Amino acid sequence: MQYTKYLATGAILSILSVATLVSAATGDTATGTTTIASTGTITTSTTSLEVKGAPRLVKKTADSVVLEWDAVPSASAYIVKYSKTSVATSTDPNAQYDNETDQVSTTGAVITKLSSSNEKLAPATPYYFSVVAIDKDGKESDTFSDELMVTTDAAGMTASSGTTALAIKDLAVSDDKTISLSFNSNLSTDPVRVKITKTSDNSDVPVGTVVQDQTNLNTVVITTLSALSPASSYTLTVLSAKDSAGNTIQEGVNGLKEFTTAETLAASASTPTPTLYAAGTASGTTMSGAVDTTGATKVATGAKTNIIVLAALLLSLGIVTIYRRKLV
Repeated sequence: MQYTKYLATGAILSILSVATLVSAATGDTATGTTTIASTGTITTSTTSLEVKGAPRLVKKTADSVVLEWDAVPSASAYIVKYSKTSVATSTDPNAQYDNETDQVSTTGAVITKLSSSNEKLAPATPYYFSVVAIDKDGKESDTFSDELMVTTDAAGMTASSGTTALAIKDLAVSDDKTISLSFNSNLSTDPVRVKITKTSDNSDVPVGTVVQDQTNLNTVVITTLSALSPASSYTLTVLSAKDSAGNTIQEGVNGLKEFTTAETLAASASTPTPTLYAAGTASGTTMSGAVDTTGATKVATGAKTNIIVLAALLLSLGIVTIYRRKLV
């Protein structure tokens, strides 16, 4: 009976020794588990998003308004709300805008109709615009941005100045990544900046280069980084352009051209130039092909654990041997 008691005690001590050493080797401590649990379950509140300032007017016509605004950190999307009457100056504390756009992920929107009635914006009519931000959970910000009032142009309105204002003349889509954009006068050597938006979802098409055509000084060739979709509507906005006389295109924000691509588009012949790195450079060490040391770390950790477990077993064997000697 006494032999059995000593043997059982030695076995229990052996198991405790192994468990303690393995726990120390893997870092699975009570403190670490508690920290992970609290981080994953307690932090559930979100900070209310706020759009500061009012949206800015980029371009207006008799039946369209193009707006832009500053990005809001942590916002996943935006909605533009608008009406023919002001909400900001309303005496009704529960006043709301009558119309709103779909959610857009970009900091800009082209508005051509009333969402409540599907009617086009009316000429020479004031509209009031505000923006709300959407967080990752789909919740709108608690407050509207400051309000912007825009009066659409009168129908058939033309430039009243004696000098012809710089404006878009024509647009042609050459292939799925190339657009030719011409103006009504020759351009200077200053860079031309444009923005292209797909009408169906208000997504931006990334622009690669805008290069002046040296054979037609009133034309630039635009190359996009992603392919245009066939049979789709787009809006091109000129953000910056200057003619040969030094006149800017209405302070850098004029120029709007809507276009629809053909049902079949030729593929662009241009291919992206690969980025080359010299052997041994810093850039080369950060490429996706860098050596993955994860496996080596796991092997080293496993070897360390095996050594500790072996030591624990030897210690346990020594404890059992001592008890057996006492019995003898």
